Amino acid sequence: MTPSPPGYLEEFGPLLRCFPINEEKWIREVLVLLPQLDKKSRGELEEFFRQVMRSLPPVAEAIQSCPSVFEHHRMGGRERSAESLVDALCQSGELSSIEFLMPTGAILGRAFVLAKLNFLKALVYLLEAAGESTKEAVAHIRECIGDTIFSKLAEELLTGVISNHNNPFPLKRAASQKLLVMWNDRLRLPVGEFPPVLLSAWRARGKVRAIYGTLIGVNEVLSLIQAECESRFVNYFAREHVTADESAAFREFLFGLSHEELEQLRSYMKEKNLQVISPEEVQKVFSNLAYVPVFSNPNPEQIYSSYYRRRLRAEYRAITGAPGPRKTAEGYIMESLLRDAT
Repeated sequence: MTPSPPGYLEEFGPLLRCFPINEEKWIREVLVLLPQLDKKSRGELEEFFRQVMRSLPPVAEAIQSCPSVFEHHRMGGRERSAESLVDALCQSGELSSIEFLMPTGAILGRAFVLAKLNFLKALVYLLEAAGESTKEAVAHIRECIGDTIFSKLAEELLTGVISNHNNPFPLKRAASQKLLVMWNDRLRLPVGEFPPVLLSAWRARGKVRAIYGTLIGVNEVLSLIQAECESRFVNYFAREHVTADESAAFREFLFGLSHEELEQLRSYMKEKNLQVISPEEVQKVFSNLAYVPVFSNPNPEQIYSSYYRRRLRAEYRAITGAPGPRKTAEGYIMESLLRDAT
């Protein structure tokens, strides 16, 4: 006998409690949809949910059993508090050192984010195979995937602020305090709690088709605005005293290519005497890259990959003194938001 929707909701209640309320409602929607599916699809999804029940909820329970980072502890004569953790993070100096300072709950939380992503992606595959009736549910679960990836990206931006040797202590402190909030409420913190200006920029970037043309980025900026990117993001890079590094980082964000790759394109255009360059020609120039650049409507995973590559290049330039931006566009914005909040 097929369980009624309330039966599913009761059986898989522990799984629902692993998600922020804005994501929980879409998982709940899938469970309510199950009885309407054909026998094969319903059986596959039921088995999948029961398998996940043996993994995600126990990890979530382990995270919740860890002490709050805001609790005061005394360990072997040493005081441990949120303030002492913030101080330690600010003084760590290295990105790798931050991992050794993370509370157990935060370490488990990072693993949980990736496990949750695997669950959501597998759920999309199963729903897509179930037919047209799941189309709306698939769209909502894809939103959850994007939100999860963007929350991971936001965490990395904060750790990047803390580990940057050139950043002043107050800026590192502000980033550390934000990070503690994220670590402490990993399971229930809705993505809306992250900086809206960054979320809107990432979501809008997913709707932009890079045209390239003169490599100035006018069309791409207009597309960002049309895709409802929060004006503060674009205005920051269009302000009167914007630096050359900030402008270069913004172009990287718009085109999804590093400063070095954009310079390579400019050299190619000069050599071929081209005033504009098409996406097809760009693809040809970079056909030998180890990765394939995404030229149009990148999904959240591709946006994250682009950020990661741009960040690695920026860190290399900062160390070696090579020309180009020392931070990503997102990094500049995050630091601006933190400065405004202090």
